[in-house]
Amino acid sequence: TLREQSQRCRDILAKIAQLSSSGAPFDRMPLSTLIEEVVAPHRDFDVAIKVRIAVAGSSEPVGARNPAILYGVGNILENAVDFARQAVEVNAWWNNDTVEIVISDDGPGIAPDMLKRIGEPYLSRRPGADDGGRSGLGLGIFIARTLLERTGARVSFTNRTFPDHGAVVAITWPRHRFETAEIEEAPTA
Repeated sequence: TLREQSQRCRDILAKIAQLSSSGAPFDRMPLSTLIEEVVAPHRDFDVAIKVRIAVAGSSEPVGARNPAILYGVGNILENAVDFARQAVEVNAWWNNDTVEIVISDDGPGIAPDMLKRIGEPYLSRRPGADDGGRSGLGLGIFIARTLLERTGARVSFTNRTFPDHGAVVAITWPRHRFETAEIEEAPTA
């Protein structure tokens, strides 16, 4: 298991390196373009992905083509697709102060005992590989959450309100942080 998870971390780092910006004119992207870039690889699965972008009174936020944001939002979307029964929704909105992306699915939702701890490493209820599903230790969500938080985002995990079912992940930035997002450097020892 440790070997598999080490390889998974290497794969994640390689994917982040591939997402690096390549310079003008693609070094900045509107929020709607970011969402489409993250959603596009998941459109050919048996899960419908509905994207809704609210039209706001202020101009659409434009941020750096940030690999941390692309990977973080992409990983959360991938998990939603993996757990969804039929549909995933990606909703985005903004105003002069805030930018938010909310990803929700119609799957089983997050177990109540895991809600407060989700995003921690080594926490997963994903079925094991022997059950025919992908196994994991929750490192993907941990890395995604950490990367997003380093860009200034707040990431929250909830479930839909009964009688609906499914997980809801809200990613919220102060608008100025989204538009200038860079990964904060981790403190060195």
